Amino acid sequence: MQKLDFEQDGHKYTSGMSGRTKIGLIAAVAVAVILVAIITPVAYFLTRPDDSASPLPTYPTQKPDHTAAERLNCYPEDESNLESVTREKCELRNCVYKPDPGEGGPLCYFPVGGHGYAVTGAEDTDLGFKVALSQRGKFPFGAAVQELVFQVEIRSDHLLRFKFDDPNRSRYKVPVVLNLPRKKAKNPKYKVEIFNQTGTDLFAFRIIRIQTGTVIWDTGIGGLTFTDQFLQIATRLPSSNIYGFGENRHKSFRHDLKKTWPMFSRDQGPGFVDEANLYGVHPFYTCIEDPKGNSHGVLLLNSNAQEYSFTTAPSLTYRTIGGILDFYVFMGPTPEAVIQQYTEVIGRPYMPPYWALGFQLCRFGYNNTDDLKAAVNRTKKYAIPHDVQYADIDYMDKWKDFTVDNVSFAGLNDYFQSLRDGGMRTIIILDPALITNVSGYEPYNQMKTVHGNIQWPENSSSIPSDSKDDDNSLLGYVWPNGKVVFPDFFKNSTRQVWQDLIVKQHSTLVFDGLWIDMNEPANFGTNEERPWNWPESAKPYWSLKCPTSTLDDPPYRTKASYLYDGKMKARLSEKTICMIARQGDTGEYSHYDVHSLYGWSQTKPTLIGARKATGERSVIISRSTFTGSGQYAGHWLGDNISKWSHLAESIIGMLEFNLFGIPYIGADICGFMDNTTEEMCHRWMQLGAFYPFSRNHNGIKNMPQDPGALGDFVGNSSREMMETRYWLLPYLYTLFHYAHTQGDTVVRPLHHEFSTDGRTYSIDRQFLWGSALMVSPILEMGQTKLSYYLPVGRWYNLFTKAAEHGPSHKEIAVTLDSKPLVQVRGGHILPMQAPANNTHYSRRNPFKLLVALDMEDVSGGKAQGSLFWDDGVSIDTFENGNYYITRYSASKQSLHVTVERNSVSEIKDLYYDTIEILGVLSDVTKVFLQKTASGDWVYNFTYNKAEQILLIHDANFPLQSSFSLHWGHFDESDFSRIDCYPEIQGRQERVTKENCKQRGCTYKPADHSAIPACFTSEENQGYSINGTVENTTLGLRVPLVRRGSGMYQQNIEHVTFEVEFRGDDMIHFKFYDPNIRRYEVPIELNLELQKGNNSQMRLNITNNETFSFQIIRTSTDVVLWDTSVGGLNFADQFLQIATRLPSQYVYGLGENLHKSLRHNLWYQTWPAFSRDQPVVDAWGDNNNHYGVHPFYMCMEEDGKAHGVLLLNSNAQDFSFSPLPMLTYRTTGGILDFYMFLGSSPELVVQQYTKMIGLPYMPPYWGLGFQQCRYGYNSLDKLKAAVNRTRSADIPLDVQYADIDHMDERKDFTIDMVNFKGLPDYFRELRNLGMKTIILLDPTLISNETNYEPYEKMKAVGANIKWPENVTKPEGSFDSDRAILGYVWPKGKVVFPDFFKNKTIEVWKSLINESIHRLPVDGLWIDMNEPANFGTNEEKPFNWPEKDKPYWSLKCPYNQYDDPPYRTKAAYNYDNSDRKGRLSDKTLCMVSRQGQHDEYKHYDVHSLYGWSQTRPTLDALRDATGNRGLVISRSTFPGSGKYTGHWLGDNRSTWRDMKLSIIGILEFNLFGIPYIGADICGFFDDTNPELCKRWMQLGAFYTFSRNHNGINYIDQDPGLFGGVVTSLARDAIRTRYWLLPYLYTLFHYAHVEGQTVIRPLHHEFSKDKMTYSIDEQFLWGPALLISPILQEKQRILHLYLPKGRWYNYYTGKIVTQTGQEMITQSVNDDSPIPLHIRGGHIIPMQEPANTTFFSRQNPFRLVVALENETTHEYQASGSLFWDDGVSTDTYQVGNYYFSLFECKQNTLNMTVKHDNVTGMGSLHMETVEIWGLKGPINNVTVNGAPNNFNNSHPEVLLLKNLSLSLNTNFSISWM
Repeated sequence: MQKLDFEQDGHKYTSGMSGRTKIGLIAAVAVAVILVAIITPVAYFLTRPDDSASPLPTYPTQKPDHTAAERLNCYPEDESNLESVTREKCELRNCVYKPDPGEGGPLCYFPVGGHGYAVTGAEDTDLGFKVALSQRGKFPFGAAVQELVFQVEIRSDHLLRFKFDDPNRSRYKVPVVLNLPRKKAKNPKYKVEIFNQTGTDLFAFRIIRIQTGTVIWDTGIGGLTFTDQFLQIATRLPSSNIYGFGENRHKSFRHDLKKTWPMFSRDQGPGFVDEANLYGVHPFYTCIEDPKGNSHGVLLLNSNAQEYSFTTAPSLTYRTIGGILDFYVFMGPTPEAVIQQYTEVIGRPYMPPYWALGFQLCRFGYNNTDDLKAAVNRTKKYAIPHDVQYADIDYMDKWKDFTVDNVSFAGLNDYFQSLRDGGMRTIIILDPALITNVSGYEPYNQMKTVHGNIQWPENSSSIPSDSKDDDNSLLGYVWPNGKVVFPDFFKNSTRQVWQDLIVKQHSTLVFDGLWIDMNEPANFGTNEERPWNWPESAKPYWSLKCPTSTLDDPPYRTKASYLYDGKMKARLSEKTICMIARQGDTGEYSHYDVHSLYGWSQTKPTLIGARKATGERSVIISRSTFTGSGQYAGHWLGDNISKWSHLAESIIGMLEFNLFGIPYIGADICGFMDNTTEEMCHRWMQLGAFYPFSRNHNGIKNMPQDPGALGDFVGNSSREMMETRYWLLPYLYTLFHYAHTQGDTVVRPLHHEFSTDGRTYSIDRQFLWGSALMVSPILEMGQTKLSYYLPVGRWYNLFTKAAEHGPSHKEIAVTLDSKPLVQVRGGHILPMQAPANNTHYSRRNPFKLLVALDMEDVSGGKAQGSLFWDDGVSIDTFENGNYYITRYSASKQSLHVTVERNSVSEIKDLYYDTIEILGVLSDVTKVFLQKTASGDWVYNFTYNKAEQILLIHDANFPLQSSFSLHWGHFDESDFSRIDCYPEIQGRQERVTKENCKQRGCTYKPADHSAIPACFTSEENQGYSINGTVENTTLGLRVPLVRRGSGMYQQNIEHVTFEVEFRGDDMIHFKFYDPNIRRYEVPIELNLELQKGNNSQMRLNITNNETFSFQIIRTSTDVVLWDTSVGGLNFADQFLQIATRLPSQYVYGLGENLHKSLRHNLWYQTWPAFSRDQPVVDAWGDNNNHYGVHPFYMCMEEDGKAHGVLLLNSNAQDFSFSPLPMLTYRTTGGILDFYMFLGSSPELVVQQYTKMIGLPYMPPYWGLGFQQCRYGYNSLDKLKAAVNRTRSADIPLDVQYADIDHMDERKDFTIDMVNFKGLPDYFRELRNLGMKTIILLDPTLISNETNYEPYEKMKAVGANIKWPENVTKPEGSFDSDRAILGYVWPKGKVVFPDFFKNKTIEVWKSLINESIHRLPVDGLWIDMNEPANFGTNEEKPFNWPEKDKPYWSLKCPYNQYDDPPYRTKAAYNYDNSDRKGRLSDKTLCMVSRQGQHDEYKHYDVHSLYGWSQTRPTLDALRDATGNRGLVISRSTFPGSGKYTGHWLGDNRSTWRDMKLSIIGILEFNLFGIPYIGADICGFFDDTNPELCKRWMQLGAFYTFSRNHNGINYIDQDPGLFGGVVTSLARDAIRTRYWLLPYLYTLFHYAHVEGQTVIRPLHHEFSKDKMTYSIDEQFLWGPALLISPILQEKQRILHLYLPKGRWYNYYTGKIVTQTGQEMITQSVNDDSPIPLHIRGGHIIPMQEPANTTFFSRQNPFRLVVALENETTHEYQASGSLFWDDGVSTDTYQVGNYYFSLFECKQNTLNMTVKHDNVTGMGSLHMETVEIWGLKGPINNVTVNGAPNNFNNSHPEVLLLKNLSLSLNTNFSISWM
């Protein structure tokens, strides 16, 4: 054992350390457990004392004393009129008595070091550590628990738990289940220091916020006590800004630090006793620690009678009389984050039904149905919105639960039903107590039968016999005329009976919610002569009298008792039941412990019962609450009084309950007790309109106070305020959604939003709704001035829209007529809805958006908001996915409304009628509406510049659609501005008049910030015709000369514009330098050699002086290209051209992460330059990703289409404007364009791919399901994934090995430790019919001896090199001048140059040799942009931290790495430190490539992946002898001839899944139809639901691979089990059924250039509804896929275009005519919705576990008939087949092809080509013909009768046909 000596206070210690008990210093970045000596701070280790330990030191009797403010009260009962402290009493408690204690100090206080605990040992735990403590000194209030354990749990970065418990005896613990993280946090924001109190050996600890060093808890103040019935702990506080604790009636929201407050549930109204404990218990507070607003919260989870006491030190003392000390610290650091963290642990707040946010009306004392009706009618008379009518206890028969007074309240149920018929709701009250002395009273009898009531302890002789029934249940007395029992909701049987009673009551009296009262539990007259309402004549009197016991009369009573001392000492049981009573299924709880949990325990079963009864969400209002009650109920602030002070103080209560996690909160409007006044009720109705729970409620025998009863003034003012509330209900409901899902407060104090503003810390006469709406009510009688504080920012008056600015104190005059001041905070958008008489009708009304900009729009004003919507009544709509959510954002004079989810059917009927935008200073002349499918001007608007208000009215914008609005001083010329300074979109450059002029451009800021302020000038830009236009064989040649200075230097003076008409449907036009040959993309194109005879287009030169031209479609005269907008530039490193577009329907251009398939043309710029940039939305907008595809398609207004390719590989970008206009900018080469005239979208793609190269034909197995992960890390884990998938019976064709299979991530190697046996395993998989693919990166490590791939490449000079005459950075080149970089291997790497023949030869040889070592069937080439880590940075992200000096490739500054125009491919990555460079994340642009160094990397960078792809495919084919499969990350036009692609490193998010559809559609446009995304996501952990839905979608990617990243959870589909695995299996099997159809589609892609996956408008080009659909797609023309793309989705909206459509799974007709949006219900186990298009025949084949076996299975044919206009049923289809693996089977004729045709009542198959061995062994086994009319009488197959099934009249099913596929057949039916 190692010893460590240290000194403390002059005493020498020796402490031992052993592995069992050690506790060490933990790094400050985590939790530090530091044992600190006060004089000489020394960290030390601890152990329990043993024989070898030194004796404990003794201390002098004189100890240092605390200041008066820090002294802890040892005799708090001194506040009682029956208790007074004396020296004798004080010293009996071992405390100090000081008659003159000083200011703020108690007379009797705990001495420093007087008692406590000392540390005796410690040990680590899984969650933190624990410390053994031993008693020191004499304790008050009974014998001390001599040994304690102090346990610290590091539950999360923001959550610390610590507790004190008795290790030797089980003590009561609060049975509230908390949601606690189960693993120790890695990066907590706090540390814990253990130290000794000054001058003692007494244990103390501190909690410190690491970031600031603030001590937030410090128990060095002393007082730690732990006896059986008295537990105390005290702490210093970091500030006086303390909030929370309750339930008490606090006079200020920020605590008065001179008071002690009790907590113990009590039937105690807030208006009678100051500092009283009220109905509920919430031992939770928040604290603002410092001026920066750092905040924390603390929960003591203890339900015994307790109190909290403050001193001005500031300090806080807790005292409780049972249980344990169990604390939870929430670190924020913002006040709002504290509440979010708190409610995450205790349970998120309940989501109230929408109607519960409406106005509610109640009184105790309607007395009969007529009184109740009169109140409703008075409310209706004044048109006051009214949603909920209550019946208080007087509706019952003699106040008995679950009864109705059928005399006074005759017809009540019918009346309630009539209210419901009018859209209203009803709530009734229930008390918990049940009368015992009424014969046949079913509720009591049922409870008694199950022993369901609270009981006396067994075998107690002291219990009065008249206080129990014959079931030993405790009896009390409340409202009914007889003794009552109290149901025990800790018992399962009680909860069930209670729920059943609720359900039965609903059948008698309809209700929608329940109000549970008296559940502290209240009992009248306990320990008194008789209850106050005991009948005077009923003698002898009786009351519940509790026997004397240590539970009813504990050693320390707490202020919950002594506060009520009168003539006698008060007892805990007063106003409630006896503490000795027992609860729980086995009597395991004493009421002493769980008393304050009674209301909490009743709430959940009541909610369950209400939901069973109503079938809806319902609402519960509970009087007594505890920590966690907010999950199930709301609360009202109890029986207040009609007093002005209670009006004001209700704000405090409302704020506190939002802290407690119960945001559905309000006070009785106008007061419950006493008579209100007209003015008071007027003001209270104004304030109550902003209570979340808004109910007017008063007591019996008081004057009626429903607002209509008080006359016209109150009636009318109440209507105005309630209409205001109803306008705001969508915003309020959205706030409740965020409370329910993330724990936000609904009503919040100002400091929750402005935590750094100390002036907000004490404000409690103003409050906020959420972050956006501030309410400053009028709270005093006769008030004439309203003083209020305006925090920082712009604030708009909700009523007048006038703006004010803070921070400042304000004052305005008010009159009786004045409304409260309600202000909207700038920067927020409020969804609003026109009011109605109740929410049933208001929810149908038009919406309004109120957009409050945070500053004038011209100064950059912004705002944001959201709307949550559901049906308002269903249970768990969010949890089940049945909801709608929209995000709003406003900036740059634009408003964007984005529908993120729509699973609510009623949304289709809702629309925005009005949009009001505040803060608009721009001179608005026009408003432009950009919808998803179109754009147009808005004419219904008014603009008031003086008030800065833009009002769009009569908008009729549907809520179900996203849209954007742009406003400003527009004319068409603004939209034709060509941006001369696009770099300002980055973060390093700003445009000024001077630097704009330097580019020869015009500087004229527009009123709309999106419109370029610096734009090209006609005078200084462009070219003029200079000479004769020359006609050529294919077109014309136009000589041009530069005019003006241009934008950049090195302008090309003379340029030639050449036009070539290639065939009838393509035009080639280019701008080039006639004098110097410039770089042109070295890609061979398949071009027509002659003009066509019937050209679809003509070209007109429209301006000779400022040269421009138009390309016009001849058949329609539509102008497809029009360069008259100007902007033509041709400099050495800046080439630009712009064109007006014929429509807004533009698709393609990439590779980028587009948010929609159809381009957003509102000033969007997209870069194109290959970059190792993951497709992660959260990592930046408008990034360039792995490949470059400068090709777009445009749908013209009449449904025709054309496409355009710019063949340029330099860094470039594309900019759109809403003219519509497209601007190209590139940094080199020439402007080389190809236009394809279509005229259908499919023809455009066919023409395009015919030119760039028709797509590759994948092997059949390449269409099977594939599986991979980066991070198997061993062969065993790879095998496990394969086995899980196969065991789950999920078809699996291809297994991958990612980079981790390599030795140190080096190409062409195997890790023989972790992947030993991989070649044999791959051979084993082949024997099972599977295939294998491995990853290859292009780079080769250079610093490893005898690494053959590098040596071979170097030997032939095969790598990319530095130029000869350039200064090369040190360490960045090898001896062959090859440029060095750093990627995955542990060393510098070279980059093979695939433009060199020698490189290709070596690459092929390396692949060939590798495949002979490791048998694979395909290759996956990654990192080929090319990627390099850390270029131009200090070091790569994965450079070993210890390897110094750090190194990275740093590119020298030059014209190529830093061109005059960087393009968005560089400036989009600007940061605050430096400008982005083209070479970032890749190689230096100055490096050289090619046979003779003829290419600069600057020019061919984006061709790297393209140049690698063909050599890789050729090598693979040479090595395997088969077709093979290559997957490449980086692609370029023409790549599709050789490779497929995946969409790169996505994330496991629903959004990434959805956006993948856009990617797969775009790559089909680009001629790469073999495409998919990483199923279930690459980055981050997936989850079962997401992976389930992604597996369904991924089953319809053409390249279907599940792939995830290192250090994330496994996500192979067999892992999840249950419904996830089942649905994944079903989806993949569905895919395998369809593989013959999919393979045939690939055949058409390969030979004709068709798309495989296609957007709907490719088939329905005249239907503009299809132009913007990107959440559905087609396989070919026949199969429509409509995936489930949202979490917990329950409704799917899908569009079925023109024609007949069939449900794939049933064969039933879904629509005969199409062109309709349908709504389909989905649930957890729904398959992906599929529809087959009428008129098509789909060949299918029975699945198997791989395609090797499925290809041998029988075929099935589905004939989906279309009823043509001739009324003939017809359909057609085809089947292509080959051996699935050989190369060029079609080209050499080794294939099979047949046609299927069905007309009228005959189906024929005709074999057109048959040269595949074994076709005779394949049979058509099943034929299904869908869409027939009427019954079928007979069927013939090849003329012979055949059996058939026509049980469903629309479907004809023929089985067991065994028709050979190599023989024609015919099937007829009648």
